Amino acid sequence: MLKYIVKRLLTSIPVLLIITMVIFGVVKSMPGDEVSAYLGPGTRATAVIRQQARVKYGLDKPLPEQYVRWLGRTLTGNLGTSTTLRKPVGEVIGSYVWNTFILNAAALIIALIFAIPIGIRQAVKKGSFEDNFWTVFSLLGISVPTFFFGLVLIFFVGLRIDWMPISGMRDTMLANFGYSSIWQEIGDILLHMILPTTVLAFGTFATFSRYVRNSMVEVINQDYIRTARAKGLKEKTVIYRHAFKNALIPLVTLLGMYIPSLFSGATILETVFVWPGIGKVLIDGINQRDSALVCACLVFSAILMILGNLLSDVCYSLVDPRVKVDG
Repeated sequence: MLKYIVKRLLTSIPVLLIITMVIFGVVKSMPGDEVSAYLGPGTRATAVIRQQARVKYGLDKPLPEQYVRWLGRTLTGNLGTSTTLRKPVGEVIGSYVWNTFILNAAALIIALIFAIPIGIRQAVKKGSFEDNFWTVFSLLGISVPTFFFGLVLIFFVGLRIDWMPISGMRDTMLANFGYSSIWQEIGDILLHMILPTTVLAFGTFATFSRYVRNSMVEVINQDYIRTARAKGLKEKTVIYRHAFKNALIPLVTLLGMYIPSLFSGATILETVFVWPGIGKVLIDGINQRDSALVCACLVFSAILMILGNLLSDVCYSLVDPRVKVDG
């Protein structure tokens, strides 16, 4: 297993290198003046000052040379300084990524709590009204864009219920004047999480419930399940101990792919609800031509995706002993 993991990590290096080239080239081709972003918004700089800034930040060099310099600094841990927030990019990512993790982790836990038992019941009662209802419900969750569902909730719930906040992570007044206790702060954050968590959990539930249902339907029709029933085992024992254990294989693979997204952020949703996560920071960086921040966020997401693929393969081999990954 260790040999396989090391081999996969080594083969991921050239892939990641190509990804960094594409990211750097796309970010550099974004519309807007990068020098103005470095000097700050509203700055009325002369041509001499702008040229000095261009030389200072290496923007006068050819694009390949700029890439090599940027990659060298990145490998040493120097991600540059965010022109949007005027902070080191590493500090920005470290601060905002945990806000994203809290939101996505809560949505994942809520989705799994409902998706697993409902998916199992759908498989057991295949073709029934209950199965058809949840099938339509899950298809709706997969089809409806998160930003649209978020705007619907903001309009029908947030704007009509006074105590339901529709944006941000904390109440501005309480955050400025200080919370009376840690529990008041936690309660304030949880209250602000209700709407964005609902939107995320809705889409995640739809995906996982479909996977659980389809996997259970396939397993239930296997010969060893019929044999277990023929031995007189209770239906719950057959379903949960024999069928569901084997139906976990595709679910674990999907979960391994989903875990990295806990840190990469729901970009559009965080923007809709003004949630201070890494996704909203990325959008703000793109809008304000913050190349250092945008490059770092995109590379961070690429690394998470590569690790997610590796995690999925490892989890798959652990759940299904028939799969060998030592080669």
